[in-house]
Amino acid sequence: MGCFLLFSREVLELATVAQKLETSADRSRGPLLGIAAGYALIVVTIWSARPAQRWLFWGDAVFFLCAALTAASGRRPKLRRPGVAAAIMLTGAALAGLVLLVAAGAGTLHPLFGTPDAFLHAGMYLTWAVVQQWIQQSFFFVRMERIVHRGVLASFAVAAMFALAHLPNPVLTPLTFIGGWIFSELFRRYRSVLPLGIAQGLIGLAVALAVPDAINHHMRVGLGYLQYPR
Repeated sequence: MGCFLLFSREVLELATVAQKLETSADRSRGPLLGIAAGYALIVVTIWSARPAQRWLFWGDAVFFLCAALTAASGRRPKLRRPGVAAAIMLTGAALAGLVLLVAAGAGTLHPLFGTPDAFLHAGMYLTWAVVQQWIQQSFFFVRMERIVHRGVLASFAVAAMFALAHLPNPVLTPLTFIGGWIFSELFRRYRSVLPLGIAQGLIGLAVALAVPDAINHHMRVGLGYLQYPR
């Protein structure tokens, strides 16, 4: 516990330093350092073995929570274009349904891995998908946009980062690149994270149910994918 508290304090200090750099006079170096620090934490966590991975995961949570609280300071939450948000979520649901129909025809449908409570599992995954979209869009995309000054290029770069974080999973890597690019483009236009997260979660659950675990390895990435079925 003492080691974890020490690690969390170091991560919190890193987040604070990164935020201070971003508000300094240099408008390119600050966002770049923020991206580098956040992405390095993610990659190290993905490619670490347990139990160190659990400590790193919570360290990442401290880092991004600090960034979220700083970004939200002084802002009031707004519901942006509810019609567009509904369309994004309905499209995600339709795509998820299509994936399940194809899998049913191919005979590859199977139960979700993990907790026996399917609704709890689905709810936790949807929550995680929203968190992932906040990290991808509100943390990485907005900083990348400030660096490259071109929204389309920023979307492409962030999608590539999102996909690389899902290596070596042969299913999730290409899907997260395509989906990550589309979601970043939607965020660039509408600046709304919640519907993107719900759409991602619905499609992700469909993929988890449709793709055989022998290929998808329970949706694992990084070292966890290579160590399957442990």
